[in-house]
Amino acid sequence: MTGKIPKPPAPPKFGRGALRSLARAELEDEAVYRNYVLEGENLAGLNLHAVTFEGCVFREADLSGVHWRQIRFQDVRFEDCQLSGATFEECGLERVEIVGGRLLGSRWPAVRLRQVSFSRVSAPLSSWDKAEGKGVWWQDADLAEASFLEAKLLAAIFRGCKLHKTLFHGAKLEGADLRSCDLAGARLGLRELAGVTVEAAQLLDLAHLLGVKVESLDA
Repeated sequence: MTGKIPKPPAPPKFGRGALRSLARAELEDEAVYRNYVLEGENLAGLNLHAVTFEGCVFREADLSGVHWRQIRFQDVRFEDCQLSGATFEECGLERVEIVGGRLLGSRWPAVRLRQVSFSRVSAPLSSWDKAEGKGVWWQDADLAEASFLEAKLLAAIFRGCKLHKTLFHGAKLEGADLRSCDLAGARLGLRELAGVTVEAAQLLDLAHLLGVKVESLDA
């Protein structure tokens, strides 16, 4: 008997008109930006606080090393952006797509995720500690040695993801789906696995949690 097919997150909603270009020099704290595109912009190292982006697209933009705090992203898409070393502190993402790009070592402390999808991102060593999400989907993502310490990601979907040595200690994952993921060395316990769906083939990677030693019988 097969389980219910998970429903992907709702995509961003964009206005009917063309998006206007937005440059780094125009960004400032406590501002609201609607219906803009930031294409190829070098935003590296930029600090922002209390900004709202609605109906915007970040396309091949460089956000490496930024520190953005209390930023609200609603109906936003990131396409092949550089986010390595970036910090998004206490930010909120709703109906957001992050497609491609590098998130190496990025930090997302206490981020709030609503209907958010991550597709083909490279995010090893990234940190999502105390993140809280609903309707979150990871597809073909590299999350090796990432940290989801005490995150709340109920019913999150991970598809074809690399979770090698990924830390889930204290995370609430009930209803999450880890099928088709590489769980070798994943750092989680029986409490975190409660209510999580995996495939039979993945049980070998999780046997150590039960204190079970798996060996073939030599003839």
